[in-house]
Amino acid sequence: MDKRKWTKQEIDTYRENNSTFYYLNPEDSNFLVPKPYGLGWTVNWANPKTWFFVFLITSFYVARFFYRRQKKSKNT
Repeated sequence: MDKRKWTKQEIDTYRENNSTFYYLNPEDSNFLVPKPYGLGWTVNWANPKTWFFVFLITSFYVARFFYRRQKKSKNT
């Protein structure tokens, strides 16, 4: 199965047919997709780029937490 970028109409049709809370479409190569209601964007959780992005953000905050904790213990 070949991945390709889906159009807004195809994404809306996918959401109607698969009533899920998350957008999880392995056939769609889009990283960001428009939200179904309102303004903004959401991510395609079936795209590996999404998981890499989540891993980077999480790693940043974990490293920041431990760095600050280590810095506080040296000062006391």
